[in-house]
This record gives sequence, C-alpha cells and structure tokens, in this order.
Amino acid sequence: MRRRPQGLFQPYGTTREDRYPELFQSIRQVLADTPQTRLLSFGCSTGEEVFSLARYFRQAHIRGVDIDAGRIGRCRARWQREGREPRLSFVCAGDVALEMTASYDLVMAMAVFRHGALGESPTDCSAWIRFADFDRVLGDLARVLKPGGLLVIRHANFRLGDTGAAGLFECLHGEAAQASPIYGRDDRLLPGVPGDDGIYRKRPAPLASSNMTR
Repeated sequence: MRRRPQGLFQPYGTTREDRYPELFQSIRQVLADTPQTRLLSFGCSTGEEVFSLARYFRQAHIRGVDIDAGRIGRCRARWQREGREPRLSFVCAGDVALEMTASYDLVMAMAVFRHGALGESPTDCSAWIRFADFDRVLGDLARVLKPGGLLVIRHANFRLGDTGAAGLFECLHGEAAQASPIYGRDDRLLPGVPGDDGIYRKRPAPLASSNMTR
C-alpha cells in the first residue's frame, strides 16, 4: 500500500484548465502583471492552475507546489513540451518552509485544505485532516506573502478566521456559502456553521513605535 505523504490534505488531484475564470479575471484587475510579480499555486496538482494563470499574467513568475511527486512530474513534463518557459517553476513539497519571507504577491489554495472523505460530515475529522496542520501551513503561507498581497482560499473544511494568522488579513471578497462541512480548532464538526472562503489581503506591517524623546 502506498504510504500517505506527511502533510497531505486533499488526496484527490481533481483539476481542470481555467477552472476559475471569473476569479482569475478579478485578480488580474487588481494585481499588476510585471516581471517582478510572483504568484504561488499551493496544491497545484498537475499544473492546470499554473498554466491557466500564465495566460492571465503574461510576465509574472508563477510557482506551483504540490506534495505528490507524480503530479509534479506531470507538471514538468508539460512545461518541457510547451517550451520550458523560465518564469514557470514547480516544486514537490507539502509546505512552503523553504520559500523566502514576503516573496509572493498572490497565494492560491484552491480545494486544498479539505478531504473527500468528509463529504458525509463525520463528527471528527482528525483521522483525515487536522486543524493543527492547517493552522501551521496557513501561517507559513502568510509568512511568504508580501504585505498587501492576496491569499485566495476555496472549498476548505476549516476557517481562516480560526487560525493564528487570521489577524494578519482583511477579507476583500467572501465566497458564497459552500456545501463543505466545517470543522473547528478541536477537529470537531461545527453543524450549520458556514466557512469563510474568499479573497484576503495581508495587512501592511505595523509601523514600529518611536521611543524618541525631544
């Protein structure tokens, strides 16, 4: 039996080309497309999200990260077939621990922080995914995002608002309530509680207070 990778959330790599066109267009309207712009697709699966973003952002550098080595292999194979565009890159990892602090303008985590087995709404999710892991990874995604940068989360079984990083963000656009069951900090089901998927902006770093005396 294949060992479950440490840090895995969603085991299914379901994706398709240009899966979120309205979302991509709205992000493109507020985010500059320059050679200095850096985008991160966290949980990129077989790369369709990265290649789709590359059509909306013609100059930005875009990195796809996925925990599954086979999926990353398929990303790189397509990348080679389509001309090895140097602004695109793919990394096999379950987190962003090796990424530099404040290095991305956009982080997308689409249908990542969830598990298909939770569709039946079991009362406890810890056998499949744990809030503590979500909290840790979300905190690191916040770390690599620049102040003013955007974080997009969809189809999560946890709420960003419950994490330690929640205070770093303001919600620009909340998504309509999804059918996904929501679990709390204790990994217990929160019946009837909606998620808080959406587009978030990382707040600017607070200015250091001055202790200067006249």
